[in-house]
Amino acid sequence: MSDVTVRVATADDVAGVTASSAALFAEDAGQRDPLRNLAWPATHGRQWVSDLLEDDNALVLVADSDGDCVGHLVGSFKEPSEMWVVPRAELVSMQVDPSCRNGGAGAALVDAFKAWAKERGAVRLKVVAYAENEGALRFYGRNGFVPKEITLVIDD
Repeated sequence: MSDVTVRVATADDVAGVTASSAALFAEDAGQRDPLRNLAWPATHGRQWVSDLLEDDNALVLVADSDGDCVGHLVGSFKEPSEMWVVPRAELVSMQVDPSCRNGGAGAALVDAFKAWAKERGAVRLKVVAYAENEGALRFYGRNGFVPKEITLVIDD
């Protein structure tokens, strides 16, 4: 695989980002959360990505290798509100094809997200990962994220 570059997604990337999102669903939620609808990306992914591309408070990045989408990152930005006194950003979704992992593509996606969020004035950046996904937790830790909260659930 050749070098991977990170760039902002365009309408031409909808299919690639949708496929990358489907791969994330299969690999992550598919192994860790039986309540997730693994068909969601196939049913709703294209529209979701298209809508994100039109949203001024969303970021869609592509990890590109020779014109192919080998990963993606989706981020969102939230302005201060009555509840939150500072602007925040969330890394909503990220995946890198296994063939391109450990080569810097993931870190480049996160770096681009952090720069975008800081440029907009975000004071807190957030990402949610499954507690059982030790690889993701290590990756995000290496990229500056630290544990802040714990989500507790009851699945009947």
